[in-house]
Amino acid sequence: MTVSTPSKSDTDAPAAPAAPAEAAGAAKPHAASLPLPPSTMSCKLPGTFCAELWSSVNGIFSQIMSHAFLTQLADGSLEEATFKFYIVQGALYLREYARALALVASKAPRAEWVAFFSKAAHDAFLEESSFHKEFLAYFDTTVKRETASAELAPFSLLYTSTVLATVHGQAFYEALAAVLPCFVVYLEVGKALLLKGSPHPLYQKFIDRFAGTEYEQLTLSVVEMANAVAAEAGEAGRRRMQRVFEQGTRMEWMFFDAAYQCQTWPV
Repeated sequence: MTVSTPSKSDTDAPAAPAAPAEAAGAAKPHAASLPLPPSTMSCKLPGTFCAELWSSVNGIFSQIMSHAFLTQLADGSLEEATFKFYIVQGALYLREYARALALVASKAPRAEWVAFFSKAAHDAFLEESSFHKEFLAYFDTTVKRETASAELAPFSLLYTSTVLATVHGQAFYEALAAVLPCFVVYLEVGKALLLKGSPHPLYQKFIDRFAGTEYEQLTLSVVEMANAVAAEAGEAGRRRMQRVFEQGTRMEWMFFDAAYQCQTWPV
């Protein structure tokens, strides 16, 4: 979303009323998009289903990368209180996402995929107490303390509920498509942000986490599974995977947007 500026009135036109002060919680302006490198999907897995899948959400990803949350994270001007809110919501989100990964494991048709997603679910629970612990330590607090009284904000609840409903109620190929955006979007965000880096050491640590080799290998493992599943899903199944993936990518934008506004329940 961009904020447009009205054109200047003619001198003989009546003066426009003064603009009201920005309401609390109103959307903050977005900035120009950060430079985007060629996607990992197109470079490492050209011509595959997931490379095409990623191409189909290029417009959404461009809006993610032009969001003020990420442009300010890159230039170091993102308010630390905003980043802390994002991290706490991320910890709450990850608890539900770990449950989704466990459900994906229960539906996986291959033994090695069952093992992979079972471990991923386990690691996601551990990640809550390691990755988020590391960031919250900067604010002299802990995950346990911050999440004890916090609850999923509307955007977090929407995203996690949608993922869990899809994973629980649909076939494996759709379940896999539902958890895929979180993996892929953060890999591509990390790679794009790494081109610029951030002068803020905390934000640079965030960039390094998602641009790193370990996270890339994890994500590409999931992508390769999705490619294998798509090959057997049929045309209708692949269309459903695309719809689910596109919806999840939109919700990744919503997560950044609502976190930037520190959006909580209005009543």
